[in-house]
Amino acid sequence: DKYSTDWDKAWSSFRKQGKKTLFSQFSPDKYVSRNPRRSNYPLSEEVDPIKRTERSTLMLWTSPRFTLFGAIIIVTFLLVYTILAPIK
Repeated sequence: DKYSTDWDKAWSSFRKQGKKTLFSQFSPDKYVSRNPRRSNYPLSEEVDPIKRTERSTLMLWTSPRFTLFGAIIIVTFLLVYTILAPIK
């Protein structure tokens, strides 16, 4: 008897759940920031995808990390070349 179900109570709770619409539990606050961080760039640059891509590419090419890795690769290539060239 302890495993029996009160079907009236179960049916009423099921009907209450059915009344909830698809978007009744949707909260846009979960996805939208009320205080977005301020950008250092003008709005036209933020909206235009070409300008945004151009800026990110420029930041990559001028970053110190990119310069450092490029220099390491060039020095390594020259070192390998100077070691292997006299062997031929």
